[in-house]
Amino acid sequence: MFGLKGKKKKKEVNTDLVLANKGAVDSGAEVPSEASPMVEVINTEDQPGSSAVRTRIIPNNKRAKLRTCIQKSEEKPQHFQITINITEARQLVGENIDPSVVIEIGDEKKQTSVKEGTNAPFYNEYFVFDFFAHKEVFFDKVIRLTVIHSKMLRNFCVGAFKLDVWTVYRQPGHQFLNKWAMLTNPGDISTGVKGYVKCDISVSAKGDTIKPGPKASDAEERIDKNLLIPEGFPSERPWARFYVKVYRAEGLPRNNSSIMANVTKAFIGDNTALIDPYVVVGFFKQVGRTSTQKSTADPVWNEQIVFTEMFPPLCQRLKIQVWDEGSMSDVAIGTHYFDLRRISNEQDGDRGFLPTFGPAWINLYGSARNYSIGDDTVELNEGIGEGVSYRGRVYMELTVEILSGGTGSESKLSKMVKPLKDTKAGKVGGKDGKTPAGGGAVGAAGGAADDDKGKALAPEVLPVESPPVLNSDNIESFLLFGALFEATMIDRKIGDKPISIEFSLGNYGNVLDDLFGSSPLGSPISNPSSPLLPKEPQDFPVTSKSTTPPQRPLIVDGNKHYMYLPLEKQKPCINVLSHWENRTYRLYNSNMLENIAVLFEEGLEFAAELNRNSDPGAEHMLKTILREFCMDARSFIATSEAKLKAELKSSYLTQLDRKRLTMCKEELESMIEEAKSLVDRKRNTGGVKELLLDATKLTHKLRFLVEEPQHTVPDVFVWLLSNNKRVAYSRVRARDLLYSRSREARGIHCGKILTLFLKPPGKRVTGLSVQAKLDVYLWYGTCSESIHMLDDLPARFISATGGADASCPPTSLLCTEQYQFQLRCHMYQARGLIAADTSGLSDPFARVTFLSHSQTTNIISQTLSPTWNQCLPMSPLLLSGDLQHIQQEPPRIVIEVYDDDALSKADYLGATVTVPEVRLSSDPYTPPTLQYSPLHCGSQTGGDLLAAFELLQIQEFGEPSLPALEEQEGGIFTVPANIRPVLSTYRLEVFFWGLRELKKVQLLSVDRPQVFIECAGKTLRSSVIQKYKSNPNFTTLVDFIELELPENEHLHPPLSITVVDWRAFGRSTLVGNHIINNLKAFKYIPPPAPPAPVQKHKPPKVTYTLGPALTPDPESTDGSSQHAGETSSAAALTNQDFLITVEDEAPPTPPDPPNKEETRKKRDSTKMSTRGRSTKRRRRTIADESAESVIDWWSKYYASVEKQAQQDSSPFPQIFERVSSFSDGDKKKKQKEKGTLEPSIGLPTKLATLKLYNKELEAEFGPFDDWVNTYELFRGKANEEEGATEERFVGKFKGRFCLYKLSEDEDWDKDADTGNFRVNRGIPPNGPVQVLVRVYIVSASNLHPADPDGKSDPYIVIRLGKNEIKDRDNYIPKQLNPVFGRSFEMQATFPHESLLSVVIYDYDMVGGDDLIGETRIDLENRFYSRHRATCGLPTEYSLDGYNAWRDCLKPTELLTKLCRDNALDDPQFKPGRITVAGKVFIGKTLFMDEDQPLESYEHLSLKILHRWAEIPAVGCKLVPEHIETRTLFNKARPGMDQGQVQMWVDMFPMDLPHPGRSVDISPRTPKGYELRVIIWNTEDVILEDSNFLTGQQSSDIYIKGWLKGLEDDRQETDVHYNSLTGEGNFNWRFVFPFSYLPAEKVVVVRKRQHIFSLDKKTAILSLQAGKLPAILSLQVWVCERLSVCVFVGTVELDLHGLPRGAKTAKSCKVDMLTDGTEKISIFQQKRARGWWPFCKSGELTGKVEAEFHLVTAEEGEKNPVGRARKEPEPLPKPNRPDTSFSWFVNPFKCFFHLVWRSYKKYIIIALVLLITLLFLALLFYTLPGAISQKIING
Repeated sequence: MFGLKGKKKKKEVNTDLVLANKGAVDSGAEVPSEASPMVEVINTEDQPGSSAVRTRIIPNNKRAKLRTCIQKSEEKPQHFQITINITEARQLVGENIDPSVVIEIGDEKKQTSVKEGTNAPFYNEYFVFDFFAHKEVFFDKVIRLTVIHSKMLRNFCVGAFKLDVWTVYRQPGHQFLNKWAMLTNPGDISTGVKGYVKCDISVSAKGDTIKPGPKASDAEERIDKNLLIPEGFPSERPWARFYVKVYRAEGLPRNNSSIMANVTKAFIGDNTALIDPYVVVGFFKQVGRTSTQKSTADPVWNEQIVFTEMFPPLCQRLKIQVWDEGSMSDVAIGTHYFDLRRISNEQDGDRGFLPTFGPAWINLYGSARNYSIGDDTVELNEGIGEGVSYRGRVYMELTVEILSGGTGSESKLSKMVKPLKDTKAGKVGGKDGKTPAGGGAVGAAGGAADDDKGKALAPEVLPVESPPVLNSDNIESFLLFGALFEATMIDRKIGDKPISIEFSLGNYGNVLDDLFGSSPLGSPISNPSSPLLPKEPQDFPVTSKSTTPPQRPLIVDGNKHYMYLPLEKQKPCINVLSHWENRTYRLYNSNMLENIAVLFEEGLEFAAELNRNSDPGAEHMLKTILREFCMDARSFIATSEAKLKAELKSSYLTQLDRKRLTMCKEELESMIEEAKSLVDRKRNTGGVKELLLDATKLTHKLRFLVEEPQHTVPDVFVWLLSNNKRVAYSRVRARDLLYSRSREARGIHCGKILTLFLKPPGKRVTGLSVQAKLDVYLWYGTCSESIHMLDDLPARFISATGGADASCPPTSLLCTEQYQFQLRCHMYQARGLIAADTSGLSDPFARVTFLSHSQTTNIISQTLSPTWNQCLPMSPLLLSGDLQHIQQEPPRIVIEVYDDDALSKADYLGATVTVPEVRLSSDPYTPPTLQYSPLHCGSQTGGDLLAAFELLQIQEFGEPSLPALEEQEGGIFTVPANIRPVLSTYRLEVFFWGLRELKKVQLLSVDRPQVFIECAGKTLRSSVIQKYKSNPNFTTLVDFIELELPENEHLHPPLSITVVDWRAFGRSTLVGNHIINNLKAFKYIPPPAPPAPVQKHKPPKVTYTLGPALTPDPESTDGSSQHAGETSSAAALTNQDFLITVEDEAPPTPPDPPNKEETRKKRDSTKMSTRGRSTKRRRRTIADESAESVIDWWSKYYASVEKQAQQDSSPFPQIFERVSSFSDGDKKKKQKEKGTLEPSIGLPTKLATLKLYNKELEAEFGPFDDWVNTYELFRGKANEEEGATEERFVGKFKGRFCLYKLSEDEDWDKDADTGNFRVNRGIPPNGPVQVLVRVYIVSASNLHPADPDGKSDPYIVIRLGKNEIKDRDNYIPKQLNPVFGRSFEMQATFPHESLLSVVIYDYDMVGGDDLIGETRIDLENRFYSRHRATCGLPTEYSLDGYNAWRDCLKPTELLTKLCRDNALDDPQFKPGRITVAGKVFIGKTLFMDEDQPLESYEHLSLKILHRWAEIPAVGCKLVPEHIETRTLFNKARPGMDQGQVQMWVDMFPMDLPHPGRSVDISPRTPKGYELRVIIWNTEDVILEDSNFLTGQQSSDIYIKGWLKGLEDDRQETDVHYNSLTGEGNFNWRFVFPFSYLPAEKVVVVRKRQHIFSLDKKTAILSLQAGKLPAILSLQVWVCERLSVCVFVGTVELDLHGLPRGAKTAKSCKVDMLTDGTEKISIFQQKRARGWWPFCKSGELTGKVEAEFHLVTAEEGEKNPVGRARKEPEPLPKPNRPDTSFSWFVNPFKCFFHLVWRSYKKYIIIALVLLITLLFLALLFYTLPGAISQKIING
């Protein structure tokens, strides 16, 4: 389910294949220029990889491919920013909850505000998280959104959603926009979806710009179609269990690196392993750990950690870490990451497979074992950076099981495992006793899992059965053989003692660390539980020789810093015997794919080079390469199919092995289809560049398949040992060295001489940290194939002892033949070097090292493009081996470039590796060619070196045949003339315009600057600017210089621009410089020929439709636009008159302002009568919702936003603006039409629109450099640190260059004297210009928070030259998406006031204001540009109104001016047509004004201006009326996006007529409304109480109501007591006053945020920030006197889309709110009455009869009403039954109604009985006394 969708990530799969050195391609490395020959390969041996399919011959080079990059700089931590906008939530589970959203990323946590009593809260809150971390660590961070229900004492988790940062970064634009995150409860996976949160998430690194995406429309959107998941993921993701089974580990370091361990070691001795390992598995913010195994380096766990997550998880990697439990803190041993995409496939059907792995080994790498504890070792062991040593391996397995029905249906596996759980639980929990306390990451991650909000199911740790132990048949003995051919560039510091080179593979060959105790073979013998038992140990040597004999190095000739090992006669050999499982089939597959990929990439690089050189054969070459790729891929498919059939029943093939083979086969088949389609693609679709791009995508797919996730053999480490210490290392993949009898399956470095640059472990120092350069021959394979290990050795080398046999491998190689050579290094020049001095320049010299010799060039001071012109001869050089091999593949040359410092060590500027051209004494001498080699300084480019290297054989006898060298003074040789490039005379014309933004130099301002242009040793000086502050332009505009430049354009030297400042007493100070490396851009291109005279014959008629065609047929518009495209291209070719018809669509009239109501009625009276249809039920638009709603600039803005959204969503964007306006200038333009069409529902009337750019104007039109180029000047040291470029920037130079070759027959000096220059054609005069500048700031979005509460109080500052406008009083409180609507006007004088800065500050009442961000605009470039960026062209011409013409020239005047500026004839205006440059435009020019015809050419002229790009030779696109979106930046966070500002700038020259008033863009003032809601009755409310005496159900009902966003104004009815049927009578009025913007549907909230708020300012939720609809919430509650009231149900009514109320309570159903019930807008209807349902959890809980009445604030003041039942207009008291009262207040009434009425009969009977009983009791009590009295008395 994962797999190949996300494989566009650029992987550093093979760091060996970096850059082909164009200058040093020998015959072996050369890419074949024609189709390679085919050969038949017959499958004779049973060897994986061989096949009977036709394959190509791979050239059998003896050396590995040349890499020019010596070392990559380490990944450094960098700045990242995550921005999250929480818009709203819906369908939250719960009753009357108070939700808020908590955002957690790593340890940072932020929370939205709490919204009370709603299941659909609206937040629109923006959060920014800043991080400074390593890329790997950052991308693994998890973004978690949790919705919590906040109560007084504790919070309850509603649901949570999480994804990792990498998932977001992989998306287009690194962001998810307007997506719904599905909430689930991770603690209870059987409960389903808990709701949805709508949010935007974007991740940006330095240099990334966040593009604001289109906001979703307000219409009902399909949540399930817009979920926050990557494309291709299923919308319903099931839960799954991830079983990570950890079986055992091997070869872990026996001692941990803690200080206590070293103390313990002293007492116990070395034999005991001092580590207590356990494994921690981290997955998606969940952490599980195994038990701890005490004192063992080969622990056995047999435990599985079970994670429960949704599948596919929105998480990229699974992290496995082995830790050592310590007494004080835990220490990481090693880390491995599983990329889930590599072990799964997300395709549908049989093709896809769930993540699966193993059981297989994973290798761990980290710090060197004998290293003391340090910061870098901790980082290496925790997976940051490249591990420098093998740290053991872990045997494990990963399986995934999808849960079908939540946790209800348990899987077989869990049922099987559960009984075991209790028996082992004591061991797992008790043995550890504690979670890992130390070890940073584990502790933090463990803490994260214990979050009580939505606590996830903790990973279970269960026992698991051990996999079957491998039998000895599956263990194979492998031999690593190596020969050291060269060891040079050894650092002098480590060369004092004898040194040796160690080769290790895993723990085999590791001589320094006592890994295995006494046994030399180590683990296999001493550890009986290990499966790695050798098959036949007696056949092979018991000891391996893994190190070269110690040798003392010698100092390199000509360089005291380097040493070398004298290996000319004898090449020492090593052999390392190791035992591993026989899993080579995995490596063979990877190698086959790698070899296909390498050939394919080399071919593409060759084709790209041809294309860059405009070679016509590039396309044919590319298609040949694609065909060859198809052939190679088919070969692999055939092999893999055969392998699948042969090994299908093998027990050792894991599930992933089978699936990967099938996946590779299917992927390659689909890639073959893609390649075929590219080959068959027609020539005209996209060209070679497109083909190359698509082919490169195929290489990315192929590279993804190459990497094998199931490790087998660890990497080979080559260590330089000195004085028994590890000094420097290099790491080589074992797969690249693996031998196979099949060439296709062999490793790319197997049996080849590989150049390794050893680097020190740990933190890298600045500069070149290479400690040694080795040339080693390496071969790795099974012992049975070891007879082939010497097959690929260069000829003439023989083994001194032993032979090609694993039992007795050679100890050294001898070569009897040695030859003498001389190396000549022709160092000509370099370009684009890095600045290393404070001046911004360097003093470069080059050091060339070859074998035992090294030489250095002269130092050229203060330049970044030195010309050394020096030859460095090195002799005698002894080379052994075959002459033919030396000629084809000579040893490599290393060239380093340094900056000389008089007082300190030379600074490293870059290095490159190249190969010399070899000339044998038997061959005739031909001079070498100069070639550019790229210099690399770490990961940044360090420029290019132009040089030639030749290795000449010296004859031992006879006359020396070497050509002589030209020697100058001081014994320096120059580059011979036959090698130096052939020169010709060129002229470089320079146009000097001016200098800008010069900063202070040496604490003084620049006052008298001058520019030096240097090229090819010649210098041209500009005139000196006498007073920079008053006029920064040059007085002399154009000058020229004649140069001697190479005829070969690729060898042209760089051009340097240097600015100096002249100070007192003739001193000059360097200000800054700029280097231009490529002069190709300045090549002179003659202008196109002027149009031919107009021919007399009849021109062809061509129709251009500028507006849409009037026919409704959609095909006709397509046809016309296509036709237009064809004819416009023809226009430039045929130079004939063209007839262009401009048709205008009659635009509908927008509603007029109220003062024109009368004229409008008159005008439309005739139309209304002809229309003849009722308008009673006509749908109204937003503009109709209020009679006072005026069409203003904002109407135009919102119409543009709507139009842009439509264009973005439609697959065919409009060619031209279709929206036209019937403006107030239409007195001239009264059009007779049959009536306008009804506008579509919800859309405003058609209005004129403007262009909205979601980027800078310069990104759309280029930097407006069509008239002049701007070059940035730098000063100071260049480095890779962030923000360094900004610090080095000192100013700008504006100018132009023109370069052309001089021919001998023309007198160019004469032309130059008469001022006939080519460079300044069409350039304006550079005198001072007075300009009126108007800056319009519409809004800002996504501003970086500046206050502790995550908000800002932004305001605008405008700076232009010395003028500054501070708009501090108009700050907008607590807003990150403010709508400013501000315009500023200022006068400026170009050139010295031409840089406009728009700065956004955060207002602070106490202390200084904080800078949020700023953007800068070069107004001068815009002012003089041909694109006319001074004032944008509107779509329509109007005299006044919202779209009034605001330029100082009318369209006809503009058209005339443009024609004159471009030396065209003036346009010819004739009725109905305008002729421009031979093109005739036909359109409407006659308009009716007050029933009088009037001729006006303005509308047609404006249409022509919009089409100016089609005018031949001089046409270009003119800037339309627009709003640009500019990114804000802050120096404190260099390169990071701080928000965007929407704005535009108008400029008007003061010598032209005044343009009139500026456009009013101030935000609309909200309108006051009053919503009156009368609650009449309720029905069928659920009865919550029962009478304790009678058991009768009843409820004490009341109603609450409020408008969303205005919860403070919550109102309640009185209580209807003892409702026995759910009926309630209220007659109660709520009155809600609120402020509202009808056009935008935006509620304006006026309230203080908190007590300490600055003031009670308006916070408008703007359109850009999302719409807050007016929603009325009504809730029914049951009143409880002695406890909390009980919530019964709620209804939320959108006042814009109010479901029409039911007429009776019986017809009121819960479906009314969800189905297609007719919706009404209360803003249109004003009144509504009916019954609406109360719901709770989707069930009907009651019904309410209510009446709504919406009035404006003015109407409310005129006709006030009282709240509740008060005056004025009091409501009658409700007719409630007698039972409606409170028992608490009226006890007697309560007794009468509740007891007497029900039990009257029983009470009377009881009273009678009581009286009777009393009577009888008294009777019996008094009777004896009375009787006795009677007796006594007689």
